[in-house]
Formats: sequence, C-alpha cells, structure tokens
Amino acid sequence: MTIILEEGYQTNLGTLLLPLRQQVENLNWLVTELQCLSLGDWPPLIDTWQSESYNSVPYYSVVPGKIVYETFAGREIQVVWGIFCGVAGNVPTIPLEEVPYADGNRQIWTEPEAFQLASSEIEIVAFDSTFTLVKFRDERLGRQSLEAFPDGRIVQNPDDMLKSCQQQQ
Repeated sequence: MTIILEEGYQTNLGTLLLPLRQQVENLNWLVTELQCLSLGDWPPLIDTWQSESYNSVPYYSVVPGKIVYETFAGREIQVVWGIFCGVAGNVPTIPLEEVPYADGNRQIWTEPEAFQLASSEIEIVAFDSTFTLVKFRDERLGRQSLEAFPDGRIVQNPDDMLKSCQQQQ
C-alpha cells in the first residue's frame, strides 16, 4: 500500500515517524539521496548520512531503526530529498547502479506502488519538499498510518500521482 502525504507534514519525519515508532525501531534503514533543512536543533548524525548525497555519485548509509527514530522524532527537520528503506534483518549490499533515488526517477510516477529495494518492509520517499510517499508491505500498517494522517491518500496508479501534481498547480 502506498500513501501520499502532501499537506504540512509531508517531509517532516519528526511527525511522520511518531505513530510508526515500533515499526521504525524494529527495522534497519538504508538512507540515500538525503538532503535536509533544520528548523531547530541539528543532530550531527544527519551530516554523515547526507555528506555525499549532493554529488552525482550514488551514496547510502545503513542506520539502525532506533537511531533513525531518535534522530528525527519530535524534531523540526525538513527532508527535502531522501529515500528511507526499512529492512527486517541485515540490509544487503547494494550495487551503486541499484541505489534507490527520487530525483529524476520516473518509476515514482509510473509505478507508485513499486518498492525500490526488494527487501524493504517500509519505504519513505521525500520528493523535493513537495510530497512524501510512504509504502507499506503490510496493508494493515498502511491503514493505521492513514488514521494518523487523515489528509493522506492511497496511491495505486500513475493517474493518482498526476492528481497530486495537478492539485498543486
């Protein structure tokens, strides 16, 4: 199940992660293409996760869920770009040509339900500060997230993505 968040909290993981705490902490996270802005205190760990994201070489970090949660939860840090892939167990080594990305990735628009990392249980895609896609393998968890974020909507096909783009114009 894929949910799109567009209003207010769309790229604020400090808010987004709160209702998902248990699930976030139980996974290991592949973090890639991360670019953040801080509206408050800045956890130094973020610098190491995004340090090489600004150049054109694919880069990723693997971070335990507890650290991801503690770094973002309750903080006003805007994720401008970023992919967070939550994996149960160990995150596999990813060849550079297969590192998940958002900027310029047509698959986000043409196959919004597709996971970029086959082993992901949850994927969070922050797209240029305009929207966030949250993908769940467990549909029940997706429905619980919709209860926490009632302005979110389910995305199932490219037309659903186009509706979002048209509404913003």
